[in-house]
Amino acid sequence: MKKLQGSQIFRYIMTGGMTTGVNYIVYIALMALSVNYLLANTIAWLCAVTFAYFANREVVFHSTGQKTQEFIQFFSLRAVTLVIENLLLLLLVSYIGAGSLAAKIFVSVITVVLNYFACKYSIFKERGVSHE
Repeated sequence: MKKLQGSQIFRYIMTGGMTTGVNYIVYIALMALSVNYLLANTIAWLCAVTFAYFANREVVFHSTGQKTQEFIQFFSLRAVTLVIENLLLLLLVSYIGAGSLAAKIFVSVITVVLNYFACKYSIFKERGVSHE
């Protein structure tokens, strides 16, 4: 169990759970205020990405890279997944008729996987050193 808790994937799942919590709390609060679901998703994304950058840098990948460069890369790659997420939400909610929360949950699974690989292999990679 101790080896599992120290693993990078375990740390990613734990911080990802907290990031998801930030995302959903902001999203649900904005939806309760009758904010458009795409705008609510984008604002929730901004809050979650800011939290996720620091959590991934410090807790998951223990990065020692240049913070500004990493943040720009992190934000840019996550922006790609925001576009994918918003397009899928638009498709599921506006064209298929799914509920916005159900669609967000479904789309979140896809973006979590994309974000992990973007972080591991592009942003927080150490040259010649494994993160495990």
